[in-house]
Amino acid sequence: MEDNPALSAATSESDVVIPVFVFNSKLERPKSKLRSNFLNGALNDLDARLREIRSKLLIKQGDTAEELAKIIDGESYIPVFANAGYSKHSKIVESQVAKHTQLRLFSGQVSIDPSEISKKNSEPFKVYSAFRRKWENVYQQKIFNTDYRRLGFKAGVESSYDLHSGANSLARSSTRENAIRTLRTFTEKNGGINRYIELRDRVDHHTTSGMSETISLGLIGPNELFQVANSLGQSSVENRNCRSVNSWRNQLIWREFFKHSLNHFPESENQSLNPNLTNIEWINHKEEIEAWYEGETGYPIVDAAMRQLSDEGWIHNRLRMIVASFLVKDLLVDWRIGANWFHDKLVDYDSALNSGNWQWVAGTGFDASPFFRVFNPVLQGRKFDPKGNYVRRWVPEIKKLPSRFIHSPWELPHPPKNYPYPIIDHGWARKRVLSVYADAKSS
Repeated sequence: MEDNPALSAATSESDVVIPVFVFNSKLERPKSKLRSNFLNGALNDLDARLREIRSKLLIKQGDTAEELAKIIDGESYIPVFANAGYSKHSKIVESQVAKHTQLRLFSGQVSIDPSEISKKNSEPFKVYSAFRRKWENVYQQKIFNTDYRRLGFKAGVESSYDLHSGANSLARSSTRENAIRTLRTFTEKNGGINRYIELRDRVDHHTTSGMSETISLGLIGPNELFQVANSLGQSSVENRNCRSVNSWRNQLIWREFFKHSLNHFPESENQSLNPNLTNIEWINHKEEIEAWYEGETGYPIVDAAMRQLSDEGWIHNRLRMIVASFLVKDLLVDWRIGANWFHDKLVDYDSALNSGNWQWVAGTGFDASPFFRVFNPVLQGRKFDPKGNYVRRWVPEIKKLPSRFIHSPWELPHPPKNYPYPIIDHGWARKRVLSVYADAKSS
């Protein structure tokens, strides 16, 4: 409600604004029960906040265009205000809604509309560093003045989706209040932001902002986060703190870059963007993919991450890169298979960030990691989980191993019998993938 340009515009131009959310029955619902619960909890929180000001959230289930047309009831001159989406599915829904209503779209998912950032020749940026420079020049802090007194409801029209039915569960943590509390904890004097530059890649520490789920589902907005980052940057006296704030802010701009990229190149959700790497001969070995899914690869840092992903619907960004590199580079599995698994598991799933990050690791996207960069899962584990505390939590079979062997248990004179031997030799796999990628580039 606070960082919502569509809502702000609606309340400034209309006498009464009816808040509506539609579960589109023609689109695939989240397979992740955790994500569904989080979304239901967020909607319940929004409804509760609206009821405090004598409004309520109208929740419908069906075809979005048809449901909105029913609410408008033939009065097609009534405008529909919404924040634009950038995925292929979002654009399809928006085009259908526009056929039946006066649809007005706003850039609520990003701080700067994609149409406002381009190269001198009007082409979109494909390199992050150039995008960031332009973004910095264009960015202006936005504060939306929303007249909440205009929020109401339509008499006689009720929700067709019950958040409280037995089939639905609510994530109690998915509230606006909890999102603000988490952000304050991160940014306070002794919060994680103060050592972010040093510890942001450590997976054995709570060093992230914890904002990925809340911004993904709209409990907090991008402009709010940039406002906090800018305020922290201005008040940081110590150079270390200033660098930490800039590092966090840089991650927020990466999010903008991926959103803009998907808007301009919607095919990037399922097509490799690098024309030189469209002919990679993926192996896609079924048993190896299953081992990756289940966290049974024999590489502790990979297995710990995959188990946490299935259990909690979230893993640290460093871990996302490690498991993605292992799947794509070590096992030679098509990055789209991994991206689809993340789609099914992540609570903070975002199509732009998901496809963007997977293509970055695979080397097939814009400004991607070089194809010859192959993460060594053992060295990554030793660097970012040096004592093995993270691995011990999620791979209890080896929790009693000494730290020296926690990331390479097969090196023990007597390896544990209840934990798998590595399904592939990393050194050999690295040579193989470099050869396969080289062949693809030359074909």
